[in-house]
Amino acid sequence: MRVYEFGRQVQFAMGAPGAETMLHSLREGDHAAESELTAIYLLRSRCPATEVEIGSEVLVGWRNRRPDFRIRRAVEPWMYVGVICLKRSMATATPQEALNRIAGQVISVLQPFLLEIVFWRDPTKSEEDELVKKATEACKAADGTRHDVGDLASIMVKSGDPALVVPSILPQDDRTRMSLSQSIVGPGQPNRQIVVRAPFADQRAEDILTSEAKQLPKNGAGLVMVDVSGQPTAFESWAKLVPRRFTQTQHTRVGGVLLFMVATTITVRGLALLPYLKLISNPHACMAVPDWVTTVIEETRAETRRLTGRPD
Repeated sequence: MRVYEFGRQVQFAMGAPGAETMLHSLREGDHAAESELTAIYLLRSRCPATEVEIGSEVLVGWRNRRPDFRIRRAVEPWMYVGVICLKRSMATATPQEALNRIAGQVISVLQPFLLEIVFWRDPTKSEEDELVKKATEACKAADGTRHDVGDLASIMVKSGDPALVVPSILPQDDRTRMSLSQSIVGPGQPNRQIVVRAPFADQRAEDILTSEAKQLPKNGAGLVMVDVSGQPTAFESWAKLVPRRFTQTQHTRVGGVLLFMVATTITVRGLALLPYLKLISNPHACMAVPDWVTTVIEETRAETRRLTGRPD
């Protein structure tokens, strides 16, 4: 499926100035080039009558810069695009390692269960050990049982199919969370599932936005596209952080930030690789993102909603 999707994306870059350099990087396994290719595909797949140039120089101030690509429809002005492949941050490692340790210990319990642990704050090492002990005991509790461990976490015993991961909806909890799930399903062992969720927000928006804005000219529309596949929590955390960076005197050459990722998803047609997009527009930009771009984004989002049956 991934190879097929790669072939589809390449079609929208072939023949463009600078495409050969990108293809060389792709052959070398350059993840940044993969993100650039996906970015081009997302903008052109629903508007193929566009012109794209990859890595063209543009004068920014007194220096020549190279935005990742520029794109336009017909004879309209160019829109300049900077693409970032957001990698897992160092700050991600500690909570993710904790989630792995907890899930690994709980899933080893030879008992049929569906368990979800929701952290309200980061645990200390001794708190983590105590929580694992309580979660292990909860594996034997009746469905629907909930045990609150002080202000640290809640342990919920659930019913359902352990082959499907369905996180609980928590009232009045709008925090961005890092999540991990493990399931064991099949003959020979008790079928079971553990889901662990902890608060986490990626905080790199300002540094990355400042770096990318320097590559964009002031006399053209600018778009920063961020591939969040390596850090999906950015979908929520950046949606709150980025608007604070948009002021009348800061980042005015950036018309908007488009967060994107392509993920394997269960749809009404079976498994599919679907794009997920979120545009954060800059109300103070010198030039807004062109209307055709916002139309493409909305059409793509609508198609993903239709295929998944999800509200967003």
